[in-house]
Amino acid sequence: MGSQTNTGAAGSSGLALESRATRFAIVAFVLTGVVTIFVFHGTHAPLAGEGSVGALAAWAAGGFAAVAFATSFTIETRRGHAAWRARLPLVKRLIDVFGMSMAMGILAYLIVTAVAQLFQQGFLGMTVDAYGGGVLSGAAAAALVYAASLAGARVTSEGLAMLATLVLFMGTMASMLSAPDESWWQLHFSQLGNSESMSGYRFNLSLMVTGLVLTVLANYLGRDFEIGMRMRGHEPARLVRLLSWLFACIGVLLAIVGLVPDAVNFAVHVGSASGMVVLFVVYATVALRRLPGVPKDFGGFTVGIVVGIAVSILLWIPIGYYNLTGMEFIAAGLLFAWLMVFVRMATVYGGERLSESRRAAAGGADVSSSGFEGGSGARLDA
Repeated sequence: MGSQTNTGAAGSSGLALESRATRFAIVAFVLTGVVTIFVFHGTHAPLAGEGSVGALAAWAAGGFAAVAFATSFTIETRRGHAAWRARLPLVKRLIDVFGMSMAMGILAYLIVTAVAQLFQQGFLGMTVDAYGGGVLSGAAAAALVYAASLAGARVTSEGLAMLATLVLFMGTMASMLSAPDESWWQLHFSQLGNSESMSGYRFNLSLMVTGLVLTVLANYLGRDFEIGMRMRGHEPARLVRLLSWLFACIGVLLAIVGLVPDAVNFAVHVGSASGMVVLFVVYATVALRRLPGVPKDFGGFTVGIVVGIAVSILLWIPIGYYNLTGMEFIAAGLLFAWLMVFVRMATVYGGERLSESRRAAAGGADVSSSGFEGGSGARLDA
């Protein structure tokens, strides 16, 4: 989830990370292959669909990828990588690991499912025996576990933003393609989550996990801003605390949108979705107005995004060019486009690629990241 040349140089060497990822991949290959052979022994199974090799491989890849991510992240944290996270409350750290690991597991599951469906379409009617299926499923699990292990070892702001975007996008696409109600788009995206089928559960879970990842990203963005402000001679505590809470609340509201579908409680669902947009405007305004040294070009980009969202709403009501689904699609696309650019800007703002000596001169690499910390600096209860 980012370059291995990350902030806070402590942790295992690059070769050690590769070695661990390879070991995890081998274990995943063997275990998944053995289980596949056992389950499909004496039969021929399709590549995708219910009761297929791809379905089993997707579950195995998702589970093993989540474990590999969490294990690698925990090991590297204990070895001093991202030491600033030690100042966060234990509960927050545990929730962060759970959220990131779940997101990686879901992403691995969706990737394997999509690839299996693609190959099944390319090889219509093809089936494989237990041993061939074991090799295929083992290889799929190994590839995703290898990537998850490396991602967990070097988590960055940019990596978290990409993870959140991919989980939400692929989860939504998978739900769209498998929705039992083919006319769902005539209403709104929330209709996908109203179904009690696997499609609905997949959509809602993607929203909840993406929300959790955004709460983790709030810490990493706060750390980038704190380092950047100290480098520029400003006291960061209050502003970083405010920005961290605002961004985390956006993630919490997104999780609530998935937790409480439209059909369960309309007021809570719509209120949370609307609240995300309001908080986004507040967050962007505060960041642009109070962060010293933010490029004016980014300010112009942000204004353009806000204008784009406003226009997308007007095209829905009162113009009536498209329905609510179209407006949601455009607004969400604009928001996540802004998120990716914003996170990139924050990474550069915090001197992600400065030398350790320059970072030490700016106040040290292991500074607190946000208002979630439990120690000194920007505190929750301050």
